[in-house]
Amino acid sequence: MSVNLLNDGQQRRLGTHLRLLGSDLDALGQSGELERDAPAFAAVRTAIAAARRAVDEIQNALALPPDRSPTLARRIAAVAEVWAARVEDLRARRLAGYGPVHPDLAPRLDPAVDILRRRLEDLATAAARLPDDDR
Repeated sequence: MSVNLLNDGQQRRLGTHLRLLGSDLDALGQSGELERDAPAFAAVRTAIAAARRAVDEIQNALALPPDRSPTLARRIAAVAEVWAARVEDLRARRLAGYGPVHPDLAPRLDPAVDILRRRLEDLATAAARLPDDDR
């Protein structure tokens, strides 16, 4: 007897993000720049393949439908939401790991990061208003 661990919304959310990630990994794996023979390039190819297998394993373990392509609305929202979270790493205080941060950087950079994050959130909201046949 099989137990479905995800409701429809959770299944769509997880499926959309995993399909987008899988697509991105496939595109990276097909990059001509990675065809070089050097060990570092081989290691990256191996890591991409392993990450792609991990995506497939999650999809299989949760019996996510493999053939449903995310709608435009879901693709836009997923990209916007992921980047809205990631831009927080662009704040001045988060750059200290890369070297000393100029004292005048935060007042110039952080407000722009706030605006960018809000614009990405607005994009996700706008995408949610697009027609989406599989809701």
